Amino acid sequence: MFKDQNIRGYRILQDFTTAGGGLSKWTFALKNGIEYFMKEFLSPKYPTPDSPGSPASKKRKKEECERFEQHHHTLIKEINEKCGIGSNLVVAIDFFRHETKYYKVTEKVDVSSLTIGEIANLPLSARHLIMKTIVHSLSILHRAGIVHGDLKPDNVLIKQTKTAYFTAKLIDFDNSYFATQPPEMPEDMVGDMVYYSPELAGYIRQDERVKPQDLTTQSDIFALGLLFCQYLVGKVPSFERDKYAYPCLAVGAGKVLSIDEPALPTDLQNLVNQMLLQDYKARPNTQEVFERLKNIDLSAYLTEADKRKPATLVSKMKLPTKTETLPEPAPEKIETLPARTEKTEGLRGKGLHIKK
Repeated sequence: MFKDQNIRGYRILQDFTTAGGGLSKWTFALKNGIEYFMKEFLSPKYPTPDSPGSPASKKRKKEECERFEQHHHTLIKEINEKCGIGSNLVVAIDFFRHETKYYKVTEKVDVSSLTIGEIANLPLSARHLIMKTIVHSLSILHRAGIVHGDLKPDNVLIKQTKTAYFTAKLIDFDNSYFATQPPEMPEDMVGDMVYYSPELAGYIRQDERVKPQDLTTQSDIFALGLLFCQYLVGKVPSFERDKYAYPCLAVGAGKVLSIDEPALPTDLQNLVNQMLLQDYKARPNTQEVFERLKNIDLSAYLTEADKRKPATLVSKMKLPTKTETLPEPAPEKIETLPARTEKTEGLRGKGLHIKK
């Protein structure tokens, strides 16, 4: 689809741009005088009568599309009903198929966002408040029994306003699922391996010790712990990268991830370290994380920058729905897995078996 074409009443305002490591495209569209953000999924594609392939192949593709449709319709309904529209969660307004492709529509908001490096250089009071806001937003999703499934810097957008305040929102629920009900086919799990929890990595490699009931909202807590490490010290905790490509693999092998930074409150470090435990049952849930964050005393760790301008989060603002690439500070940049095929090959390369 191109600029000025029409999709279900939405007029395309600019040509689609590739996003999500090549798994989707995005654009802005206009309907009833309102601008929206529109995402085009490149997979799956609905088989039409004139599509190539045998009847059996078309049947399999159609069944895959039906599962895809059901998954998204159910999640959108639950998220919108239980979490509400207009919160710090950028939820879907519309989801439909046009010809062979699927589209999702959300509100249009500013696309700018702070990088990990920029966040890590903020005063501690600002980072502390940003962390509380993110946990509060995630708790709304978790109370509805939904796992975000793809928490990473691109999907947790932080913006500094002209008045030097900060806002934060969670986006991209395409890989979300109901707790204990992950996709039946592990290869349908699409995300960034850097932020996978040990149990999610185990499920993908079809480890018999990992059951669907182990894929809970606590999987998000592990990813959030890694994000918090980046916000606090600019990088994820050190691990044996010559042996393990990703944090989840190191933790799954029994290694302990932790931060040890004298410039940070001990209570804050202990909280983040607990979020990174291998046993998901031992990690705090979102409510516990939020309460512990609220009770952390920063007074002895505040710098002159903190004291001059207290950080404030403004929740009722327009925020980004489109992700952008947010690189980690060199030299600690971790390789991501931008596409489904590359992710699959990366897993195989590390001894993780993915069925075709």
